[in-house]
Parts: sequence; C-alpha cells; structure tokens
Amino acid sequence: MQFGATTALSEVSIAFEPGEVHVLAGANGAGKSTLIKILSGAYPSYRGEIRVAGRPRRLSSPAVARALGIATIHQELSLVPSLSIAENMQLSLTGSALGLRSRARERAFAARVLSLVGLALDPDTRVERLSLGERQLLEIARALAQDANVLILDEPSSALSEPERLRLFSEVERAVQRGAAVLYISHRMEEIYRLGQRISVLCDGALVLTRLASELDRAELLRAMLGSARPELGAARPLSRSAGEKAVLEVRGLCAGQAARVEGVSFTLGAGEVLGLAGLDGSGPSVLLRALVGEAKLTAGEISVLGQRYLPTGPGRALGRGVAFLPADRKASIFEELSVVKNASLSALGRFTRRGFVDRARELRAVSELSARVRLKAPSLTSSARALSGGNQQKLALARCLLAGPSVLALEDPTRGVDAASKLDVYAAMADALRAGLGILLYSSELEELMALCDRVLVFFEGRVVSLLTKPEIGRERLLAAMMGAP
Repeated sequence: MQFGATTALSEVSIAFEPGEVHVLAGANGAGKSTLIKILSGAYPSYRGEIRVAGRPRRLSSPAVARALGIATIHQELSLVPSLSIAENMQLSLTGSALGLRSRARERAFAARVLSLVGLALDPDTRVERLSLGERQLLEIARALAQDANVLILDEPSSALSEPERLRLFSEVERAVQRGAAVLYISHRMEEIYRLGQRISVLCDGALVLTRLASELDRAELLRAMLGSARPELGAARPLSRSAGEKAVLEVRGLCAGQAARVEGVSFTLGAGEVLGLAGLDGSGPSVLLRALVGEAKLTAGEISVLGQRYLPTGPGRALGRGVAFLPADRKASIFEELSVVKNASLSALGRFTRRGFVDRARELRAVSELSARVRLKAPSLTSSARALSGGNQQKLALARCLLAGPSVLALEDPTRGVDAASKLDVYAAMADALRAGLGILLYSSELEELMALCDRVLVFFEGRVVSLLTKPEIGRERLLAAMMGAP
C-alpha cells in the first residue's frame, strides 16, 4: 500500500482464526492503521488477496466489509454528535440517511445495544452530551450488536476507566466464545498479554513476527516493535526531577463545571513536581484541568500562579499567565492543514514577532531545536501536520505547549493511543520540563503511568478529592479502591 513515496504496508501475510484474539502490535506509523482500514473496506485500492471464511473477497467499501461480517471500531470515533444514540444505532445498520422509521423499534434496539456494555443511558440522548468513555463504549456496543464474524478493535480501551476496561474485556471474551475472530490493537502491555492468544508485530510496514503470546516475552516484543534503530528503549526510564519548595500553582476551594463538576478542590503544585489526577470517567479530573484554562466555568475558589492571583477566562489568557493545557483528543490541538512549524509556534508567535512581522528563520530554529528534543519525526518541518502519525501529532501538540514557555503544564491523558517508543519520548520531554522548573498536572487513565511518574496523586470520586497519595502509597489497589469510592 503506497501513499505517495511512502510504503505504508508491504507484502503482509497474516491469518486471523475464529475463536481467537489476535493482537496486532507496532509503533505508530508501523502500518497497523493502514491494515485495518483495508480490512474494513476504507482503502479499496490495495494489492494482494484477502480471504474471508476461506473465499477470496474484494473489500471494496465499508458496506461490503460489513456485509461479509467484518465490524471495525476505529480509534477515532465515528459517531455523529448531533444525533441521538438511537439514531446513531440506525445509521450503523443502514449507513443511509434517516427516513421513515419506527421510533419505538429504534429505541428498543438501542436499549438492547446499550445493555451489551452495561450503559444505562436514555436512547434519545444526543451523543454530544456523552463523555469520551461513554462514546467509546457505545462504539463497541454498536459493533458487538452486529454479531460479526470478524471484530476489529483499534485501541478500544484508550478512553475507558478501569471498570469500563474490565467490561470491555468481558465482551471481547464473549465474542471469542461464540467463535468470532478478534483483531485487537493495543499499546498496553497488560492488555496485550491478558487478551491475546497470538501476537503479530508490524514494523515500517512489514510483518516482522507472528507468535503465540505464551511464547513471546515482553522484551522481545518491544524489540520487534521498535526495530533496531533504538535498542536503548528496552525499559522505561523514570522521570528525572528535583522537586523544590517553590509553588508554581495554588488552588483553594475550587468549584467548577455544570453536569460534570468538581467541588471544594484544594492543592499546591511545586516546581519540578508531577501531581497526578486519578478518577473514573466523569469524576472530576478533566473538569479541573479545563477549569484551570477557562474551558469549564469556575463557580467558586481561588487560583494563583507563581504567587499571583489568576482568573481563567480562556486558553489564550491561561497561556499568557503560564498555564498550558494539552487535551486528550489530539484532534483538538492540531491543525492538520497547517505545517509542523506553524502548529508548533502557534501559541508562541509573540516570541518571534518584531514590529508586526514574524521572524520565520528564528521561528524555524526554535521549532527545529524543540522537535529534536521531543524526537518528532516528520517528512520536514514545513510539511503538513496531516502527514504525521498519531504519536508524532501528539508530540507536536506537546511541543506547542512547551514552546509557549509555561510554568504549569496540564496534561490530560498525554499518551492515550501512543506507541511504546513515543510514550518514552513524551516522558523524556516531561523530564526536561521538570528540570527546567515547570510543575506538571497529569491526568492519566493508566494506573501504571500514575504509579511510575507521579510524586503525589489526587484521587477524585464524584467530583471531590477523596484521597491524596504520596509516592510510597501510590499502588494499583489503593488507587482503584479510592477511585471507586471505597473507604
């Protein structure tokens, strides 16, 4: 499969057996997304042969793939936000505009679909009102309702809380028990070995190995994913920091949000410190981060940055006061039609502007230096951000935050859907920021990430901080218990 001069997939031969979870692993840009788009009918101009149930088939469109029993859940959600849950479910069946229909039957079908993943939602609720985790579960339920023979899941747990992940795993196991072939893509080692019976690894568009999970240890898997270019990444490096007593951010009695909200939150973030935020989806961490930059309405409380009172009214003012926010959805941070250099400098143009003109040479030098630090891989800095892999788009969004020169870096699931190598690059960039004296607020849906990276963790339950754990106390069981409201 070619995209211009780039070979995204080359001579890949692979079999997915019924009644088996087959994990597809590989770094961002390895070819995983291209393969599943071919299998889902989204890329019909492929070379080679695909057999479904032993018969050669041409997957010329998504409708053809669905008719052959192939259901796909892409990493980027495909729900229509302005439509209701029930209407989205009908589109998944027909793929056509809504015409004459029975609302009672639609609602009944939607209720059955929701029950597959334990979502207690009104079928008439518009999708735009759902949380990211609820939307992800709805996508999963929609695919499960098709009783597909082949179920393709691309990072399905990336936006899910721990209990939601467990629910997903149960549904995957149920699909396998009824004889479906499950193709599962994940960057979480725990998931790969928990679910996968067989693992295939793509690297630079080529299939480099297929092995039973029981015969492939984690070190060998990581080496295969990364190739020979970066053997030093066999183990994650801890963040290097020297947390001081200087407070970069102080929050007192903060209340914010509406339907999803936080109440009475107080904390201090020190220079060189990583303060983690843990909680189930909708429990408060995301609202807190958005309140700090004016995206969620502040209803009470005080915020100080570097000892000065601060009232957030929007991301622009927040950056001006030294608070940079990186949202979980990288599509909200990247303008794909703009170049890499323009994306990176967008929040720091004042640094390069003199007498109303942007010094492009100075801008390019600064972006080039920062891109090297975060190991950003791009055809060129002047190429479109659309040409970047997902992991490199995330590094570009992080680079924009860092180039603005903040004192506080607020990160919302910064490694969601990012491969193992890119995760380490993000961690290294965070470590550089800490050494420079920044304070980092880190919300992560991965408990292991919070355990590995944070000095302290604030645990949220139903909008309130219920626990503050320090480094020796930050363990998986204690985190999960507090997140679920256990005493």
